[in-house]
Order: sequence, then C-alpha cells, then structure tokens
Amino acid sequence: MGARVVVVGAGSWGTTVGHLVAHNTSATVVARRAEIAEAINDRHENPAYLAEFALHESLSATTDLAAAVAVADVIVMGVPSASYPATLAAIAPVVARGVPIVSLAKGFDSATNRRMTELIAEALPGHPVGVLTGPNLAKEILAGGPAASVLAFDDELIASSLQPLFNTDRFRVYLSRDVVGCELAGALKN
Repeated sequence: MGARVVVVGAGSWGTTVGHLVAHNTSATVVARRAEIAEAINDRHENPAYLAEFALHESLSATTDLAAAVAVADVIVMGVPSASYPATLAAIAPVVARGVPIVSLAKGFDSATNRRMTELIAEALPGHPVGVLTGPNLAKEILAGGPAASVLAFDDELIASSLQPLFNTDRFRVYLSRDVVGCELAGALKN
C-alpha cells in the first residue's frame, strides 16, 4: 500500500491497531515511555499492556511524537479521551495538510462533553476525520480470534481508501458514513 500510518498511543488498543496495520503497510506506534518503544522495536512485544502477545515484526515504535506525525500519511489517535486536547495541540503544528485522522477513543471530552472527532476537527481544520470502532478486545484480536469494526468517515472515498490499511484475514472492517452514530454507539456502550 505504501502509506505511512502513525498510531499515537501505545496502550493495548493503539498497539493492537498498529499490529493490524503492519500486516498491510508501514506502521509506527508512538509511545510515551521509552521502554515500551524499545520493547516493540527489539522484542516485538508491549510488556506494559500485552506482554504475552507477539506483535507483527514490521511494527515499529518511537517516542518522538512530532517526528513521527510529521511524515505520516494517516494518523490514528489511540490515546485516551482525556489526553486528546493536549495531544492534538502537540501535533497540530507538524501534521501535513490533508492527512486523514482516525479516532479510536470511545468516550467524550470531560470538559465539554464533545465527541473526539469534534475535538480533532477543531484542532486540525481541513483534515478528514473519522472513527474506527467496534466491539473489540485487543487481547482477543492478538490471540487470533475473528473480529470486525466499522470505519466511519463523512467522505465515502476516504473511508474506502483507508479500509485496506486495517483489514486482515481475521479482522474485517466495514464502512459507514455515520461518524456521529458510530462514535456515540461506542461511547454509550462503555
């Protein structure tokens, strides 16, 4: 595929999505802690969140948020909802124009009750914004269980161009144009 996908956040779900993407294209996970980045790069594991699971060998990790985001073709926001405002402020100056942003968070901003895609659109105007959501458990996916999610963008062409980045033989991604509905369903489920 050739796209450089950067997953911001090396928790269990961000790492798992990076693992899935690494099956299809260049994938880098941005970790806050150097020891997690080193473990992903050296041993293909995330000892803090997913120690018992092997990660795709081509998945890489870094702690340099600005450098990773600056060269990204797609950015996946895998940080907790409470971290969205600060993380978006940190990446806004370096994100290339028009890079699609995919949210993984299931929740609302505690200060404003807004959805994560609303926060992204405000912080990064002019970027396509969508959500990847579903009834997924990171450990079940990494154990090889079949799973599915929905990738929702207002623009159907953008969603269909991103879909192959996330699909694997055991992880199926369906498309939707209902960003609000998908985001609300994920947040309210929790």
